[in-house]
Amino acid sequence: MKKWIQNMLLLFQLLTRVPINKALPCEENDFRRASNFFPIVGLFIGIIQYILCYFLDTAVTAYVMALIVALAEIILTGGFHVDGFADTCDGFFAYKGKDRIISIMKDSRLGTFGCIAIVADMLLRVLLLGDIIADSAYSSLYILIIPIIARTSIAFLSYIGKPAKEEGMGNLFIETVTIREVIVGIVVGMLITFGVLGIIETLILFITAALVTILFNVYCKSKIGGITGDSLGANNEIVTFALMIVVYIMM
Repeated sequence: MKKWIQNMLLLFQLLTRVPINKALPCEENDFRRASNFFPIVGLFIGIIQYILCYFLDTAVTAYVMALIVALAEIILTGGFHVDGFADTCDGFFAYKGKDRIISIMKDSRLGTFGCIAIVADMLLRVLLLGDIIADSAYSSLYILIIPIIARTSIAFLSYIGKPAKEEGMGNLFIETVTIREVIVGIVVGMLITFGVLGIIETLILFITAALVTILFNVYCKSKIGGITGDSLGANNEIVTFALMIVVYIMM
């Protein structure tokens, strides 16, 4: 049990800004086991966003609430996934060869396409969340669930994807995650989602996330021959947008 708690805390250290000031085991197996907790990290983020929605429900407009919720996630994660999305756009839209694309993605400087990606990310989040909040009495439930499914998709992409480079933070999970961790993550995520939304909506949202992840993996393979840590972050953002669109359609 102690080992599993340590692995969960390890994932929180990596993916969030929660101040866990504790030295934890960091072997390959620790990161593999930590991937079981992707949906739990998503649940933590979703709960914080749900609480914000609850207390701001009558205090601000739908779009102001959406902006606050979007900023809360970025603060909680340190913009970790948004940074991956920006780096991916910088590299992929430079229209260079594989080695050059990966080099651009590793560059700490923000390029034109990365800047556009960050602006588009925030605009999409605020507009889509604002529409969901404005049109649904149960919007906060979707806001609770979407981060869970999006983080679960990271484990799925880590399993189906191949590393595009020999070294990198993403390789802590890419091809390290096994089908066991994917199944555990999906089962945990689906049980939580089913308890909140019901079976039909749960299936629709998880199938959407799986299809988007598979398509993104194919696209990454065509561009750089595989995926990187930035790809994992980008997939989180893209799946989030797709889920918001599907939720809005279902409402």
